[in-house]
Amino acid sequence: MADTSELINDNALPAHLPRTALNAGLSFASLGRILDHNLGAIVSLLDLDARLHYVNARFAKSFNMTPAEMIGKSLFDLYTKEHTDAFMPFIRRAFAGEEVYYERLGPVVGSAGIWHTIAVTPWRDDTGRIIGAATSSMRVHELKVKVEALRVANERLSSHFDNSPLTVLEFDGALHITRCSAQVESLLGMAPEPLLGRSLLPVLGDDRQMRPLADAFARLQQGFERSNRVEVTLTHRNGAPVYSEWFNSALTDASGRVSSMMSLVQDVTTRTIAELQLRKFATHDPLTGLYNRRALTDRLEQAVARRKRNGSLIALLFLDLDEFKLVNDQHGHGAGDEVLCEVARRLLAITREADVVSRFGGDEFVVLTETDVTLQSMNALAQRILRALEHPCNFGSGRAKVGASIGVALCPESIGHARELIQWADDAMYEAKRSGKGRVCQAKMAAA
Repeated sequence: MADTSELINDNALPAHLPRTALNAGLSFASLGRILDHNLGAIVSLLDLDARLHYVNARFAKSFNMTPAEMIGKSLFDLYTKEHTDAFMPFIRRAFAGEEVYYERLGPVVGSAGIWHTIAVTPWRDDTGRIIGAATSSMRVHELKVKVEALRVANERLSSHFDNSPLTVLEFDGALHITRCSAQVESLLGMAPEPLLGRSLLPVLGDDRQMRPLADAFARLQQGFERSNRVEVTLTHRNGAPVYSEWFNSALTDASGRVSSMMSLVQDVTTRTIAELQLRKFATHDPLTGLYNRRALTDRLEQAVARRKRNGSLIALLFLDLDEFKLVNDQHGHGAGDEVLCEVARRLLAITREADVVSRFGGDEFVVLTETDVTLQSMNALAQRILRALEHPCNFGSGRAKVGASIGVALCPESIGHARELIQWADDAMYEAKRSGKGRVCQAKMAAA
């Protein structure tokens, strides 16, 4: 066999390679040994009957045989039908002139199988006619196992994401959405796929309403925080408000730059509405929706404190409905409740937005005002209330006419406690009752 130095053009050698490299004793025989023992690939040459004409040592070793023992054997002799059914379609494609690349789990003695990536190319004679195929196979088992483990882990994580009650959102460093779980549809009314690649904050809408969330992400992007929590009210596609709680975190790369962020978003609408209702029940009358006695007292104490501090004026109108007991007695408490609600609506229509209108208890109502407080203006307001109540109130089965007796009290400079002003207005209301109902009386202390 000729020495390889005869086959190498000296002019093709790199300038830095000394000509003595050709004295390494390379020959076709030594190249064969390299192919047989040193190459990291499994190599074979087979004819159109799938009989082997050449295999390297690695190929033979996988069958615990020598290359010489394998020459002339058919692939059908070496592999089970299950395996030949799997790979022969690829080999036949090479017999048809195609270069084919694929992966398969190949049998190895003493092993459950090893993953290889395989190239199959046509073997042609000097005329170009296909007479077989050449195969080379590289072991990619460890990489394949790791990729498969990563795929399984990713599938499990995706399953956890999609089965979690929380909405999971992932972003790049510029807050473009890179991943979102299926729950985003119930949160926003938008399918996950169209959101991918879009910037988060414009998707959510109102810049002013989203400012707390934007600030939270800015702190992550600037490295001031690694994680944070914020509550914002979103708007569902159907227009309904969605109260949400966001748990945000940032992931940085080797240089410390934020490369991605993640948010776990909890829909807390039910909880928030319940809390709002509880807070409202603590301060509002459940029947009429007006402030209750406790809330009125708190607001009045604050007003009295302002009165003592800066001399601001305060007035109370205390009114009790006339003939309301007849409504309950003749038509039932359901009708009475409807009448109370109608009275509340009329009071809200007459008073100003800054005034506090309260159902003090039963059929008693109180109006607290700190705007344009004079005895004349308060009497005028009381007269408007009386006129508003002259019209009958409708309820489910009929109509009822109720009036009111009203006591007016202006807060003096010497007041000690809020309850004193309430008592003066209450006393004035009872004076109006005793004077024939449907009247307005001023508290003696306030008028002094």
